[in-house]
Amino acid sequence: MEGYLGVIEALGFNFTPRNYGACAGGLLAISQYSALFSLLGTAFGGDGRSSFGLPELRGRVPMGFGTGPGLPPYIMGQKVGVESVTLHSAHLPAHTHTHSYAGGGGGTLAAQVEVASTGGKKQTPADGDYLAPPADNFGSIQDNIFTAPADVKTSVPIGGVSISGEGGFDSSAFAIHNTGQNYPFSIVQPSTVINFAICMQGMFPSRS
Repeated sequence: MEGYLGVIEALGFNFTPRNYGACAGGLLAISQYSALFSLLGTAFGGDGRSSFGLPELRGRVPMGFGTGPGLPPYIMGQKVGVESVTLHSAHLPAHTHTHSYAGGGGGTLAAQVEVASTGGKKQTPADGDYLAPPADNFGSIQDNIFTAPADVKTSVPIGGVSISGEGGFDSSAFAIHNTGQNYPFSIVQPSTVINFAICMQGMFPSRS
């Protein structure tokens, strides 16, 4: 199988024919393949003094060099691309998240106090006692204005009581937390694997 030096062939079998080398990124001695080196140079590796490299196409897709319309420039031998990526917040479109909650600062609440309709029996209240109309407490300068719940036969509500809210509503308890697993995902295009080989012994191509 003879071809032009430096030409890469796509093969349907898994070995490299005579006069060809595998496109596996191997290094060759310039002294042994000077004609091929004059075509490839060090675009695919090597130090350019004693060695030069062959293209590495294992697990890679060949791409034309130069600058395509609307695309960045690519040079011979350049390796680009990855098989998987992990998205970060910088890759997402600009957006925001909101949360809502009920309530707010300030406001007035109405309260209602029940007062016993019968006269009080105590000067000093106990836990749960009712306010009551003053009852005469002969021999004392202090009226009985409290009564125990058990002594309350009827009660009436009184007005004039209000409660003012202060301080507002603290929304920090409703913070939005992070989510997600940060796993990478594949971006490999649908592909079929074949064998690439480069001609190492053959005719020297001429410029037309």
